[in-house]
Amino acid sequence: MEAITILRELWRLRYLVFLAAILALAIALMTAYRISLAPPKLESRQYNVGLASARVLVATPDSQVVDLNPKGADALSSRASLLANLMASSPVKTIIARDAGVPASQLVAVAPSATGPTAPTPLSKAATESASAAQTYILTLQADETLPIIAVSAQAPNADQAARLANAASTGLRDYLRSVAGAQNVPAARQVVISSLGAAQSADVVKGPRRIFAVIAFIFIFGLACFGVIMISGIARGWRRAAALERPRRRARSRRDRGAAPSPASGSGRRRRRRRVPAGCC
Repeated sequence: MEAITILRELWRLRYLVFLAAILALAIALMTAYRISLAPPKLESRQYNVGLASARVLVATPDSQVVDLNPKGADALSSRASLLANLMASSPVKTIIARDAGVPASQLVAVAPSATGPTAPTPLSKAATESASAAQTYILTLQADETLPIIAVSAQAPNADQAARLANAASTGLRDYLRSVAGAQNVPAARQVVISSLGAAQSADVVKGPRRIFAVIAFIFIFGLACFGVIMISGIARGWRRAAALERPRRRARSRRDRGAAPSPASGSGRRRRRRRVPAGCC
């Protein structure tokens, strides 16, 4: 019975329910689509991007696999963190962009200090959530805390370009270190060795809100709006009922107040009749 009563109330207020449906539909469309009025256009917020991952090993000239105690191995973990931050700087980033064949101005490199658990990543987040992210090259770097390994994550318009960008991270860093070592005449026995732990793994993925989110948003907002319509209607009905019950009480109270107060004219008449009584009858 309560469901039938609610449906009758919604039908009585069907114009408000229709407006609520339009509002819920507009918000649901904006959840999954990008709406443009001039010119009228409905564009999906989903986009295809390529993701790739690779790992870069920071080692010494003496192999750490064969030699149990290579010279300088104790400082490799901190050196890996330093090199990961260096890869996000302009000189190395330019070399990586050149090796990957992408414009350096379109490459966004995020250093480990910006990808830690306590630091925000506004640049990377803004790039990955925008519609232009499909045309943006993003390189995210993270140094291992215990091992001399740099984790590289790359994003590009497709999987092939993302893999090329991830592989270029190790080659670009290696080329930069070799050029600096050559300029400073550092012997090969004292140089850091940069090597890639296998080829980059890549895949094409779809990012952005899915269409099912628009359906869920419509159902939630429309149901919430209908609940609000029922609540407001019930409050208004209770307000009118209370006012209708209070009106007779106010009238009865007014009548009692008028009947309890003596009229001035009737009092003066009794006084006049009392003066006309003859004195002999007393």
